[in-house]
Amino acid sequence: MFRSTIFTAFLFALQPFGIAFAEGGGPPGQYPQQGQGWQTCVPIPGYSEGSSNTPPPLQEQWASQWLAIATDTPKGILGTSTNRQTAQDAESAAMLDCHAKGGSSCEVQISYANGCAAMVVGDKLMNTKGGSSKESAEQKALSKCQEEDKNCRVYYSACSLPKRI
Repeated sequence: MFRSTIFTAFLFALQPFGIAFAEGGGPPGQYPQQGQGWQTCVPIPGYSEGSSNTPPPLQEQWASQWLAIATDTPKGILGTSTNRQTAQDAESAAMLDCHAKGGSSCEVQISYANGCAAMVVGDKLMNTKGGSSKESAEQKALSKCQEEDKNCRVYYSACSLPKRI
């Protein structure tokens, strides 16, 4: 009798531990959920096991895009290029464009990556500036022109924005 009382007390003492560790057979990171006539396992919120089946989120990758402006100033010839992979490629393409239009003493005025460039002309001078937007590049070039010249106007502007790869 004494032994069965101790054994019964021992079983009652272990019962809370059995409940605390019993998950009902759900995989790691899930707990059982049941209703009338059904049972399933659902994810534990915030649970993270070292190796998850879900892949990590993809990082967006962007490729730089270059533009360039070349001019033959004495002849008033403009050569341009946009959306090139390197500065050298953009400058070469702008020079080729300038020569193709009849330029003989073409020079690169600006090359710019992942943004915009503008060329502004006045009565006597021409200048180029870059910026994060067309408006920004145009405003910078206009401001510079107006410091030293009159009748300044935007002659050319373009953008080469980074390309998602």
